[in-house]
Amino acid sequence: MRRAPAWLAAIGVLVGGLATPAVASAASIWVTLAAGLPGNSTPTSSSEFFFDSPHSPPEVAVNQLTGGVTATATTGGGFSAFGNVGTPVLLNLADGSAYIASGSPPSSAASAGAAGGTPASAAPVAGGSVPSGAALLGVNVAEPSNGARALTATVADASGNSLGTGTVAVPTGGWWVIGLSPNTVAPTPVPNPIPTPDPGPVTDPGPTTGRQDDGGSPAPPSSPGVGSVTTPEPTALALAVMGGVAARVWRRRIG
Repeated sequence: MRRAPAWLAAIGVLVGGLATPAVASAASIWVTLAAGLPGNSTPTSSSEFFFDSPHSPPEVAVNQLTGGVTATATTGGGFSAFGNVGTPVLLNLADGSAYIASGSPPSSAASAGAAGGTPASAAPVAGGSVPSGAALLGVNVAEPSNGARALTATVADASGNSLGTGTVAVPTGGWWVIGLSPNTVAPTPVPNPIPTPDPGPVTDPGPTTGRQDDGGSPAPPSSPGVGSVTTPEPTALALAVMGGVAARVWRRRIG
C-alpha cells in the first residue's frame, strides 16, 4: 500500500480550510405608512414595503420633506423636529426601529407605525453628513385634492436607484406616520468553487483466494489428474475382502 506524501496531505488540509463555506448576512427594512383623522388612532389609509439595506449597520437618512409640512423623527434615544430645510436627518437602525410623524398622531398609532418593535438607541442626527452607504428617504406631501393629501415615501440608494415606494391618503388636518423597522435576515451560505480535497490513499485489499468467506467466487471442484490415486468406495472394498475369503475356502474344499 502506498501512502500519500506528507506535503500532499498538508495541501489537502489547507484546501479543506479554504473550502469552508463563507457566510453573508443582510438586513431588510420594513417601511410602514399610515394616516388617519385627528384624535383617532385607527388609520384611514395604510401602505407598506421593504428594502434591503445597502449599509451595515442599517442607516436611513431623510433627505427630503416637501409640501410645506414639518415632521418629527423619533427613536429610543430622542427626537428631532425638522422641515425640508432641516434635512438630512440620519436614523441609525442598528438595534431597533424609528418613526417619522406629522399632525400629532396618537401614541398608539405612532408605535404601531414602527412595527411595535424596540426603539433604536441612537438619537436622530439632523443637519449632519450622510454616510455613503446610507439609504435615502424622500417624503413628498402633495397639494390637497378631494379632502386629502397624497403622501409618498420613496427610498433610494446613494446612486439614486429606487429601492421601494409607498403612498397613503392623509385626511385634511389629519396625521401621518412613517415607521422604519429592521428585520435581520439569517446568514446564507455562499457556494465555494473549491472542490473537496481527496480523502487520502485507498488500501489495496490484495488478490482474492476464490473462497466465499473472503468475497471471492467459489473455488471449482478439483478433479484427479494423471497418476493420481483414487480411494475406492467402502462398499467396493468390503466386496473385495469377502471375495478373497471365499476363494480361499473354495480351494481348501477342492484340494
